[in-house]
Amino acid sequence: MVSENVTHFPPPPPADALKAGIGFWRAFAIDMPLRIAAETMRFASRRLQARADHVAALAGCGSLKDAFELQATFVTESLAAYQAEATTLSHEVTRAASLKAA
Repeated sequence: MVSENVTHFPPPPPADALKAGIGFWRAFAIDMPLRIAAETMRFASRRLQARADHVAALAGCGSLKDAFELQATFVTESLAAYQAEATTLSHEVTRAASLKAA
């Protein structure tokens, strides 16, 4: 008797599993990058505006002391803005990840 090698393929996934897989893919391959890109552009816009305002204010400084204080304030506020943006971006990632469950 001749023995045949037969390859058995698993049955196709149920529609629910396929739908969940598509939802997961959409959340991480489409929604999350778009959310992050949009938030990054909003943040860049705010930072550019803050920088333009800062440069205009520097032009009006009457002394080196005033310019130094203005610069120190700008740097401190910039660091706080970047820290807040890191939190905002992490929330966007969490939100996009939670959309896959919906």
